[in-house]
Amino acid sequence: MRRVALIVASLTCAAATVCSPVPVSARTSAPLVRVPFPRHEGTLTPYSFELGYPLVTLIYDTLLWRDRDGKPKPWLARSVARSAGGRRLVLRLRRGVRWHDGRPLTAADVAFTFEFVKSHLHLRFTTQVRVVDRVRAVNAHTVAIHLRRWAPGFLDQPLADLPILPRHLWARGGSGVVPPGLPVGSGPYRLTSHDPGKGYMFSANRAYFRGRPRVDRIEVDFTRGGRRAVDALERGDVDVIPTGLGPATLERLGNEPAIEARPGVNYTGTALALNLRRAPLDRIEARRAVARALDLDRIADALEGLPANRGFLHPESPWAADSRLHRADESAARRAMTRLGNPAIEVLASKDNMLRLVVGRQVVAALRRAGARAKLTAVSRRALDRALGADGSPDFQAAITGISPLASYDPDYLSSYFASGARLNRTGYKSVAFDRLAERVARAPDRRTRLRAAAAELRRLARNVPSIPLLFSPGASAYRPAVYDGWVSVKGVGILDKRSFLAPDEPRSARQAPAVTPSGDPSGGLPLGAPGLASVGLLLLAIALSAAALRRWRAHQR
Repeated sequence: MRRVALIVASLTCAAATVCSPVPVSARTSAPLVRVPFPRHEGTLTPYSFELGYPLVTLIYDTLLWRDRDGKPKPWLARSVARSAGGRRLVLRLRRGVRWHDGRPLTAADVAFTFEFVKSHLHLRFTTQVRVVDRVRAVNAHTVAIHLRRWAPGFLDQPLADLPILPRHLWARGGSGVVPPGLPVGSGPYRLTSHDPGKGYMFSANRAYFRGRPRVDRIEVDFTRGGRRAVDALERGDVDVIPTGLGPATLERLGNEPAIEARPGVNYTGTALALNLRRAPLDRIEARRAVARALDLDRIADALEGLPANRGFLHPESPWAADSRLHRADESAARRAMTRLGNPAIEVLASKDNMLRLVVGRQVVAALRRAGARAKLTAVSRRALDRALGADGSPDFQAAITGISPLASYDPDYLSSYFASGARLNRTGYKSVAFDRLAERVARAPDRRTRLRAAAAELRRLARNVPSIPLLFSPGASAYRPAVYDGWVSVKGVGILDKRSFLAPDEPRSARQAPAVTPSGDPSGGLPLGAPGLASVGLLLLAIALSAAALRRWRAHQR
């Protein structure tokens, strides 16, 4: 009966909330929101981050931006037009956009950004602009981008991923790539302070072109380990965990009356990279034995993640394989390891990343069960980067690495990791067959052709085993709605997205209205002119949900 009382109380509270004259904006605006983050990442410019891309995009804007479903929609650009068989794109920029220092953002900044990224290597962004022939500022608010070939994924990468840089600051040169001082972007927030031992502080850009952000300040606290972040949320020391919660933790937090927990999809994954230049992994028999030794369901269960049995693309990706590509077989792995002389295999993992360190332990335990003389070596993040060949000289046998979410948005990104000679190809994998498939993905004239080519890529990688996708991180989130309740979940990323801090509808005059409707669901909101009707609708919804919960409880009692 206690459960019934709770349901009735919930119904009463819902009705009171809906019918109360207190404005809903009491929860969709806040003076401060506190967010946990694992570590310091410099000053969060596009050239000084590793994990902090969501924080970078609070400071900087992109030409397009992914909507709730992960599809690119206009942002800095108000329209995009293609011509010349898709090889020429004309982007018309929004007027009135300014950098944080007050200077106007123009087409010259966009053209400069593309040229800068092409000439200054960035492991994430430089590969995205390799298809660009030239970029020209037609006038202050029009950019023409000429491509070497048709590129169906260009709207996502780079247009929805590459932050635009202020030319007047980044063109100065000097001793380093990154301008000194705190970053200057055009985004909804400014980074006002950072303490390597404590965290970041962001302040709202009140002159933001999409309207003043609904949260005045964002405080980012460095909290190592997911367990600590959950404890901090329960204590009230932080207000949100943007992503990374597994089913068990989600259920636990969902039982907390002051915490709202919601499911989500996280495209970020973890893989085991194998060095094809070093014995014994230069032999395909050894790589396949390693793959058979790994029970991905068991590894994922240990971390509440999702097993990557379908390959490097998340199962929820629109480009994902429709069949299982990985099957564990410990007996077959043991027989193969015996034939190979039970080889010694060293697995490197970053001691600065707890998830990947735990994954490394799981991998080594599985290899030992299969007979390999495996050991885990925990190293610093910088040491791991050096071992993987950040300086051009890879020196490792096997290593726990990441799977970029970009591949699940656009499968063309797989070529960045596995095409022969690609800059991110740490494994030394070379396959003419894969290169041909990658070219088909990059040039596919339609979605069906592209989908088939991507599926063939994944099958080829599963057979050749240059790297083994292990799991995708859990994607659920949790927050305290009494502090802030304006969170927007973006597929593949979570709720730490600039949309979460902006009003759903862009407050622009009719003269400034974009030719292409920006992201969001303009028809999904309640009618602003009919608050009474909206209240009735919410009340009926609350009654229906509570009645359904009551029926489920009664059925359970029987």
